[in-house]
Amino acid sequence: MDEVLGHAILFMLVGYDTTSNALTFTAYNLATNPECQEKLIDEIDTVLGKECPNYDNVQKLDYLERVFCESLRLYPSAARTNRLAENDIVIEGYTIPKGTDISFPIYSIHRDPRFWENPTKFDPERFTPENKAKRHPYAFLPFGHGPRNCIGMRLAQVEMKFAMVYILQHFRFKTCSETEIPLKISKAGLLKPENGVKLLLEPRT
Repeated sequence: MDEVLGHAILFMLVGYDTTSNALTFTAYNLATNPECQEKLIDEIDTVLGKECPNYDNVQKLDYLERVFCESLRLYPSAARTNRLAENDIVIEGYTIPKGTDISFPIYSIHRDPRFWENPTKFDPERFTPENKAKRHPYAFLPFGHGPRNCIGMRLAQVEMKFAMVYILQHFRFKTCSETEIPLKISKAGLLKPENGVKLLLEPRT
């Protein structure tokens, strides 16, 4: 029971900042890439119309999934993650002793040109099924990977989709004179905009 309670508290505390940051970065990417925003709005209008987002209908929004994946590629919640080696292991001639703290540079992997062509460009088409199949499975690690990936991954994905769909059913994101382009990123702790993100919300007519 204590473990269940602990996980529930973890969902609420850890999930808030990471989800809000992901939504912020996604809004920024849509505002600075209006053609992608219009494609997403068209998908939402076609699939949902005025219907409120729910668990079933948001699963049909394939382009929304690509938009979030690409935004998390450019701006993952954590710049890196760590794992502890449980046993001695040799990888390509290098010995990693048991007990070694291993750091995986997620931010750098997500922008490595060996895996991503033109890596600083926002391009949701990287995440079509065809393009995903061509890529190394560990080239994209926004929630970690394997049995110890982020415990709140599914909850975060659903929260983000509900929020973004509801906003785009009523508004468009627009840049303004105070929008910082490119963003300055703080990598201390969670990855976040150093000076926040300032955008306009334009009502849809």
